[in-house]
Amino acid sequence: MIRPGSLKFVVPLGEDAIPVAMRVLMERTGAEDIRRFGPAALLLHTNEEPSVVRDWLGAADGALVVEFEKWSGCGAEVPREWLLARGH
Repeated sequence: MIRPGSLKFVVPLGEDAIPVAMRVLMERTGAEDIRRFGPAALLLHTNEEPSVVRDWLGAADGALVVEFEKWSGCGAEVPREWLLARGH
């Protein structure tokens, strides 16, 4: 069953940003709703607004959080099954 929420593209900024962001997001949402996307970005499925997610990461050097409902991708590194399981 697909839970409420939408997909967020999260780009944390600063040194060691990805490990710090992963730790913060896992505390807030759980590991099953986060996927690493390339070397500098994360995908997050949550019911929270992008500004709330941004504020969670605000103690670091900053973050860009984009919410979207449509996506298209290709390549083995795109987590298609994870995305489809979340209604996108």
